[in-house]
Amino acid sequence: MAQAAQRQQVDIDRISCIDAARWLAAARDEESLPLLVMNLHRPYRYEPRVRKRRPKQYPLMQTPRKELRKLLANNTDVD
Repeated sequence: MAQAAQRQQVDIDRISCIDAARWLAAARDEESLPLLVMNLHRPYRYEPRVRKRRPKQYPLMQTPRKELRKLLANNTDVD
């Protein structure tokens, strides 16, 4: 990827990792390095690494829904 980026005169983060991996998987010894796919330059785009789903305040449903409805109708504690 570094060689392709240098040859194409772009930053290394602009070279497609998937395209480079596919070329490596299919490359032969005598084959020269082709022009690899360049990702678009988006200076203000980034994806933060965060947990998307938050823990819920309710317990997991471990009994059939029909039984839970009966328990709720009788106003008993459901755990």
